[in-house]
Amino acid sequence: MKIIENNPYRQLGVYANSPIKERVANHNRLKAFLKVGKQVDFPLDLTHYLPPITRTSETIAQADASLTLPKEQLKYAQFWFIKATPLDDIAFNHLQVGNMDAAIDIWKKKNCMSSLQNRMVCALLKKDYETTLSCAEQFYTQYLPDFVAMILGNSNEGTNQSLAFNFIDILCEEVSANIILPYITNENWKEHVSAAQVKPLIASIEADIEMAKSSRGKGSSVRYQAGIKLKNDTKESLQQLSTFLPTTDLQYQMIADKLGLEILQCGIDYFNGSNAYDAATKAMSIQSYAMKIVVGKIAKDRCRENVNILQKIIDELPPKEVYTEDRAIHGELQKFCQLPDTIFHAVTLLNNTKPYLQTIKTKLGTSNAYYLKISTQVVGNALHNVIEEVNAVQQDDVVEIGGRQVPISMLLDRDRKLSQIRTVLQAAWNATKIMDAFDMEQEFKTNRYNQNRSILKNLCNQMGVSTSSTTPRPRTQPVSQPRVITPPNNNSTNGSEGEANWGCIIAIIIVGIIVYIISISN
Repeated sequence: MKIIENNPYRQLGVYANSPIKERVANHNRLKAFLKVGKQVDFPLDLTHYLPPITRTSETIAQADASLTLPKEQLKYAQFWFIKATPLDDIAFNHLQVGNMDAAIDIWKKKNCMSSLQNRMVCALLKKDYETTLSCAEQFYTQYLPDFVAMILGNSNEGTNQSLAFNFIDILCEEVSANIILPYITNENWKEHVSAAQVKPLIASIEADIEMAKSSRGKGSSVRYQAGIKLKNDTKESLQQLSTFLPTTDLQYQMIADKLGLEILQCGIDYFNGSNAYDAATKAMSIQSYAMKIVVGKIAKDRCRENVNILQKIIDELPPKEVYTEDRAIHGELQKFCQLPDTIFHAVTLLNNTKPYLQTIKTKLGTSNAYYLKISTQVVGNALHNVIEEVNAVQQDDVVEIGGRQVPISMLLDRDRKLSQIRTVLQAAWNATKIMDAFDMEQEFKTNRYNQNRSILKNLCNQMGVSTSSTTPRPRTQPVSQPRVITPPNNNSTNGSEGEANWGCIIAIIIVGIIVYIISISN
């Protein structure tokens, strides 16, 4: 410890309780030798255990000045040897020739003020903090008044409590509170150490949080780096704080939640603003850490919700080689879901996504599961619009005439209504012919698409709408299930069907819209 190595009592070659005249004599002797360029060695240099001393006029003057005030004399005396009993003489003979263990054995024979103080200093030299604190608790509760009187004479300088706290504070500063705290059994000392360490730790963490907040609005990459830096810069401080406060403590919970939620927000902002293929994975690296450190239920729930969404996105990531095409398709799906449910927009979706699907098919192959899944998703969304418009054009208010339900439009303008239905059916069949060329998952095609296609074909035939040359070419690939005339079963648990029917929702999730929704505002 520096306070022992550079102790002014050691510089002057005296014990902490040596008479002032001895300190003055040594000081004068040192000055005289230094004037002729010579060094002086003293028995208390203890170079067997401490680094050698190189004395200069400046260091000697500084040592003497450090012992001017009573408070400073006591401070340095707490970390240096005293000689007060015949046992001390014997022990120091061993200590000064390099046999510390023999000296300690002698001091152990009788607990008194000097033996406890000297054992404390030896224990510190050996980094034996358990012995240090054991001796210190006995020393400061039983012998401190005698110690003060020996160093200062009849003085009221300092109290047992304040000097003990000074001793503990210096130990924590030079060694580390984390190392010292486990060896403290005195409850007052424990509380003092905790209180002294908690405040600066919390202040440090709060300063790091504010630094991270200042990066808001400066771009996704800046936010990601801010999150990583906040995580790394506060990890040790938070760990230290947990040694002084239980996680149930309100102070700990408040700062841990505040820290975790800012790290989480860094991940959210990065993901929402990044187009990188690995954005979700990188965001997960800091968001999962945030979930780990927060304590409160609200903070836990927020973190868990975001982490679950990110995990779903990671699980559904496309192969890296078609990531660009995947984003383009989902961009089209996102736009599509904001538009009215018309066949026109369905055809636009099919035509806009077809080139990207062809590229994916070329890169991955016709039977690739991801390719079939996203192609089915496109068809499912388009088919939804076809179904909606066909069903809508057939709906009509009715009146009862002669006990029969008769559509109002048939009474007012039957030919116009029939023409309108034929027009929609023709558009629906034309869109179906486009969808026929798309690959689909087999379950979707069998259970949904083909069934609705057959119903639509029958409607067209009944209304005189041509369906010639429209038989779909044989295909060995799976497809999905549209909703022409037959709306989807809302209770279905089928995976492919769910993906097709709710393609808009999936598209929104993939581009991170839900992450926006649950972003934390503060």
